[in-house]
Amino acid sequence: MKNNIPTAEKFYTDFVIEHKSDGKTLDLMIEFARLHVEAALEAADEKATVTPIDHEEISEGSWRPIWGVDSDSILNAYPLTNIK
Repeated sequence: MKNNIPTAEKFYTDFVIEHKSDGKTLDLMIEFARLHVEAALEAADEKATVTPIDHEEISEGSWRPIWGVDSDSILNAYPLTNIK
């Protein structure tokens, strides 16, 4: 997971300097959101928990699990406190 995502203040300052931007709010908001969405998706990929949720009979007396993803493991993978 990316641990080097800047705070909004640092991002704003760095973006304006690096891109010689006038600091258009929309461009900044889009890029800041993109960074956090990418980090959140990576965190969900790393922390998703797969568990058996049921089972099915594949032949008489032989069963196999039906797997599912624990939604809490995805929803809690990237804490909102990372956005500051």
